[in-house]
Amino acid sequence: QIDPNIAEAYCVKARYLMSEGDIDGTNKALETALRLEPESWEVNKECGHMIFRQGRIKDAIPHFEKACALMDGDFHDGAMLVTCYHSLGDETNVRRCAQMVVARAEKVVAQDPANGFALGLTAASLAVLGEVERTNEWINRALLIDSENMAMRYNLACTLATYLGDLDGAIDLLVPYFDSVEPTLFQHAEVDPDMAPLRDMPRYRALA
Repeated sequence: QIDPNIAEAYCVKARYLMSEGDIDGTNKALETALRLEPESWEVNKECGHMIFRQGRIKDAIPHFEKACALMDGDFHDGAMLVTCYHSLGDETNVRRCAQMVVARAEKVVAQDPANGFALGLTAASLAVLGEVERTNEWINRALLIDSENMAMRYNLACTLATYLGDLDGAIDLLVPYFDSVEPTLFQHAEVDPDMAPLRDMPRYRALA
């Protein structure tokens, strides 16, 4: 009300509306944010995530691409692109984005060796690229250094389920995750294609 032209404020509003189940209100807030700041990294990042959580995976891609283009250190949205393109069967873009994530996340780890988020997404992207031995090394390193990082555990679970075929290992990682996350992240897991291999398993259904 004080300043109706702050795009990021509409992103915050959209998050609350989504948590309340108001999808129309969420999308209207996102549209306003994009109209005000179409070149904003934060706006495009938030739009990508909230559109993804509606199951509109193809529609989320341009926003994740824009976010990665706007900030060359953004490796998380690159990982979201890997998931999106993999669900669409676009393996050329899957590999492109996985290589981007590895390059960006490794730079972060070089500066901050305890960054569990970067460790986990490096492992995930190495798995996408078929580098299984290196993937396992990075997974072990990530869990040793930052086992309480719930976002990292989720990303590693996606890696085990989708790219390494270790479904029980994936669920083991998710137990503390589902004990602690906010409702919008349950929405994320419900539509995330990387969770698809787990959804028919009784252990997963008991968690989610």
